[in-house]
Amino acid sequence: MLEFILANDNLPYMVCATVVVMLGVIEAMARLAGGSLGMLMDEPLALQSSGVDIGEEPSLASWLGLDRLPVFLWFILALISFAIGGFLLNLLTWLSFNILLPQEISVWPAFALTSVSCHLLGKQLAWKRGEDEDADNLCGNIGILTLGKAIKGNPAEALVHDDQQRIHYVMVEPQEEDVAFEAGTRVLLLQKDGVIWRAIPFES
Repeated sequence: MLEFILANDNLPYMVCATVVVMLGVIEAMARLAGGSLGMLMDEPLALQSSGVDIGEEPSLASWLGLDRLPVFLWFILALISFAIGGFLLNLLTWLSFNILLPQEISVWPAFALTSVSCHLLGKQLAWKRGEDEDADNLCGNIGILTLGKAIKGNPAEALVHDDQQRIHYVMVEPQEEDVAFEAGTRVLLLQKDGVIWRAIPFES
């Protein structure tokens, strides 16, 4: 197994795994010194770039979760996904045919698996971060519809900053029957009904 892990065709995935381990060690040392890499986990990458409006129509960056997760957390997720995807792909070919795929071939399906992982797990992590933080006290805050179209009875996702400027992803729907929220619409959260927030359009 060690021969498999250290094989040259697994080099890109071994490097990614090593970087993740090194970042873990650095974080542990930073914690002992009273610091943390958590300062890089404040805002999604898309919000750190000037001129980016998360409310615009869906893009590749949005699909990959760059507007959902902090840059450091997304980077770790991408590295882990790429390493696991590459190792798993080569393990399957090694067990089935006793060969390893060359790097120039295996990296492409590994990139595809990484993209899907960032999309699916990124959304789950974003929701988890929102749940871990207090998302029940957002009444009166402004949200921006990220994806989908919200109508009465059919909510859509919105990004909201709380009073401490922490990011939450919540499901919102219009307060009125004849109102629809398109992606990019700014809304004012009024009240929470279960996991759904009732909202009205916000005009700045």
